[in-house]
Amino acid sequence: MRTAMTSIISKNQIKPDLYSHSSGNNNYQNLIEFANNQSKLYCEVNPVSNRKLKGQIFTPPKIASFMAGLFTSQNKKISILDPGAGTGILVAALCDRFIQENRRNLDISIHVYENDKNVLPFLQSTLDACKNSLNEIGCSMEYQIFDNDFILHHAEVERSDGLTVYSLDLSTRYDLIISNPPYYKLNKSSPEALALQRYVYGQPNIYAFFMLLSGMLLSEKGEMVFITPRSFCSGLYYSKIRRWFVNTLTLDRLHLFETRKDIFVDDKILQENLIFHATSVQPKSNGKTLISVSYDRQFTQYQELTVPSSDVAYCRGDDCYIRIPISESDLKIIEIVDSWPQSLNVLGFEISTGPVVDFRAMKHLRATLENSNCVPLFWMHNIKGTDVEWSIGKNGKATAIEINPESKNLVVPTRNYVVLKRFTSKEQKKRVHAAVLNAEDFSKFEFIGLENHLNYIHKNRSLMTLDEAYGISALLNTTIIDQYFRALNGNTQVNATDIRSLSLPDYDKIIAIGKLARKKHLDPKFDCDEAI
Repeated sequence: MRTAMTSIISKNQIKPDLYSHSSGNNNYQNLIEFANNQSKLYCEVNPVSNRKLKGQIFTPPKIASFMAGLFTSQNKKISILDPGAGTGILVAALCDRFIQENRRNLDISIHVYENDKNVLPFLQSTLDACKNSLNEIGCSMEYQIFDNDFILHHAEVERSDGLTVYSLDLSTRYDLIISNPPYYKLNKSSPEALALQRYVYGQPNIYAFFMLLSGMLLSEKGEMVFITPRSFCSGLYYSKIRRWFVNTLTLDRLHLFETRKDIFVDDKILQENLIFHATSVQPKSNGKTLISVSYDRQFTQYQELTVPSSDVAYCRGDDCYIRIPISESDLKIIEIVDSWPQSLNVLGFEISTGPVVDFRAMKHLRATLENSNCVPLFWMHNIKGTDVEWSIGKNGKATAIEINPESKNLVVPTRNYVVLKRFTSKEQKKRVHAAVLNAEDFSKFEFIGLENHLNYIHKNRSLMTLDEAYGISALLNTTIIDQYFRALNGNTQVNATDIRSLSLPDYDKIIAIGKLARKKHLDPKFDCDEAI
């Protein structure tokens, strides 16, 4: 059931500023500056630690202005939504744009959602300022503040035979939706996850739900502009949401920030972020997407590139991804990789994640091979170049795991594997780091342990040959694959899902690469790129 906020300011709160567009006495140049000051007033009495618990991150003024500038609608009657409004800076940025462009006689309806009762007075103050300023140039503006959860507000609950069933109320549609959504993980049994359960995989994050539901609430040809983490562009957790996005909306604009440190520096957020503009129209096969990049939130070193939309929103089978090429070189790499006809699964291989989670398996881990039931345990630090070396130790980590009835499911047969680091540091030259675990080097052990920060590629129904292992490893270590993964995801995590769906050359070419790599792998001058 929908309820609009009517409460004013409680006695314990800092009183928000007042703003008059026409008054010569106010200290603000525009509505964005006014709303930004509301954020500062709120933050004075709500420290970062409290805001993080709520996933609350306020948008810097220049980013708000940039986001508002991405909309293209010229309608006279406009319905606007901000599903996680905070102090209202994004709505203020839109209203500033209307004023600066002298968009007179607009009929504007604004709905905002904010369930933090402490921030509501500041939000109301911003919206009142927007209304007064728009009224002064002949525009009509009405607004409603909904002080409840955006997702649950649109979830209709039905109870039947003791079961709770959710359906979505999508009756109210919007022409423009703008948001910097909250960011925190949800339990998959949470009401929000249950309301959108057909799109949930694993542990979801609330920001992706805001994106999804907002997309569903767009009117025909409606537009949405969001700033979010880049993580939804790849990986298994967001696969269902991504598939809906790619098949339902058109991604017209994407903006990347090269630095992670500067975007939400006041909130101490270290995350790769992007801004996207999407339209509620069916994607066209010959469409174009404008991609822009800047170094920081001041939009320094700004560059643009127009690319085929098919190179951005990409599907292979049931897997859909959002790739972000930022150079002509990236486009060429994508063209090369997309031309490869095979995949791991088609070639008879599979990728899995190391089953040993150290803190869960602690009682089975050993410093050395204490007895005949102990076998080698491999970690990320055991990957040395293109080989796996068990002799390398680090920080007193266990080097072995003892096999017993409780731990027997945590080990794998000693075979040839391609082992990959699941995480790489920003300082590492390449995003993907693969090595060959040669079974001959550990032939006296029937089993080995692989720690959870490793992925490993193995053969489905037979044993992987060394030619296969070295071929796949050399291919994954090339600059081509490194650059492809940088376009695919911005984080330093290499997901098994992304490797599983990666296009690969034909089998005979992988074997030819493997033979050359085996012959040359001890040569310090050997270059995987030359082998390819």
